[in-house]
Amino acid sequence: RMVNGGLVDVSLRGARTVADVRQRVAVALEVQDREYVEVKLLNGVDALGDESAVDSLDVDAGFLAVLNRLVPDWYPRGKYMLEDREVLRITGIGRDREDFVAEFTDGSTQNVGRALYDQAVGEWSWQQVARGDRLWAHPPEKPADSGGWYDIFTTENVCKGAVRSVGAIAGFIAGCTPSDYTSPLFDLDDDFDAFFCVGYVMGLTAWGLFQVAKLAGRVAKS
Repeated sequence: RMVNGGLVDVSLRGARTVADVRQRVAVALEVQDREYVEVKLLNGVDALGDESAVDSLDVDAGFLAVLNRLVPDWYPRGKYMLEDREVLRITGIGRDREDFVAEFTDGSTQNVGRALYDQAVGEWSWQQVARGDRLWAHPPEKPADSGGWYDIFTTENVCKGAVRSVGAIAGFIAGCTPSDYTSPLFDLDDDFDAFFCVGYVMGLTAWGLFQVAKLAGRVAKS
């Protein structure tokens, strides 16, 4: 249950620790991607730590989920306001869209128009971050090394970098063994395919230089 008495529909099947339960509750409450919202769990009157085993808990005492808003130390209290609430960040999808979502320091969210986003970027001098079609705007006080949604090394970018690296390595290996490789059709708009082709050209070039050097060595010996 929540503090307000509302039920949270969460299955504990397969959960071994409180950390597993906490993650499932966060997903059920749709706060798993909000790094400044902490999910606290109580079993009866006892606060639960992540390391506690699920089978050691008192099921009859029930579970209470409490959302705790963690306002970051860097946030300037009372500076960025909308209707008596402190705006923490603004997100939207598509640069031409008019609808955005504002997230506040009390954990609430609200659909807002383009005007607030433009005000934040222009009047408040907020920083903008773009990832594909998604936009973020956040206060300039947020440190670059504080991680979270400002960090350039997002999961999306890390995954994309890994795909490109694997593609380049696989292409280089294929290029070094051209007799064992038959080239398929590639989609150059795909990260893996594009970097595979780059790696393949580099590998094929290295293979060709090796063959020339080997041939030159044979000629010199004869």
